[in-house]
Amino acid sequence: MKVLRLTLALGVVALASTSHLQAWHADGHRITTFDAITLLSEELPKFLQDGRDQMAWDSIDPDLMRNRSLPQLRDRESPDHYLDLELLQGEELPDMRSGFLRFLGSQEPSLDPSQVGTLPYSVVEVTQRLTLAFAQLRRQLADEHLQAKVMISAAYVAHYATDLCQPLHTTIHHDGRALQDYSSPLTGIHQQVDALFGRLQPQNENRDESLVPRVLKPIFPAVVEELERSHAEVDRVYELEGDLMPLEADGEPSARLRAWTRERYRASVLFTSSLILTAWRESADLQIPEWGLPEQSPTD
Repeated sequence: MKVLRLTLALGVVALASTSHLQAWHADGHRITTFDAITLLSEELPKFLQDGRDQMAWDSIDPDLMRNRSLPQLRDRESPDHYLDLELLQGEELPDMRSGFLRFLGSQEPSLDPSQVGTLPYSVVEVTQRLTLAFAQLRRQLADEHLQAKVMISAAYVAHYATDLCQPLHTTIHHDGRALQDYSSPLTGIHQQVDALFGRLQPQNENRDESLVPRVLKPIFPAVVEELERSHAEVDRVYELEGDLMPLEADGEPSARLRAWTRERYRASVLFTSSLILTAWRESADLQIPEWGLPEQSPTD
């Protein structure tokens, strides 16, 4: 593993620790979750298609976990929704959360996850949880408990995947360009971008049939590649900042804003469906001890 290096001013660390907001709002998460499962209709068990509405609803849970009245849960959950790539200065991410946390602790002064974020690790880990749930389900497809377990896991995969495809979840410039002292101007652009899926309803437009999910293997490098593609859109977001303002007054979206929103929608749906497909395919060969398998009913 390549050794990571950071030479950061304390001001940058302070900026990174400011709160990152929810991505794409509740409507955006529901739209992408529903459509990602629809895209997999020919491969996944039918109960997942039947449960798309419930999974779309459950996909908002990770944002609900950041409730300020649940401080311990909020503290644990919040970093899993972002990663400020600038703080890595182009260096390579370790493929394990533990390695990343060790690195953060080795810095002078030490950094904690809330200062940098851990989004790619949450994406990989929830996908592997789904892989495990699918492997159990394969032994007893009609088990309603296992079906519910799979649906919850897939909904969480969809949430973090869609977060990663929101460019402002990948940058220190998450709510306006960082100021000279590295503080955030809190311009409100994050909220405006989050609202685009719900306002423009890209799922109602004609879908591009080129959206073909693929197995992401090895998974961690594939997730990092998607993270970098999303991060590459940060400058584009700020180029479109003027186009966002009319929407606040219920104005018509510009053609270029609608096109960009559709591109991010497509990226979100394709990435989400590819992660779920990866979990399904990988589950076929996953070995599980007998004590981790569902008991067969006497009639089976």
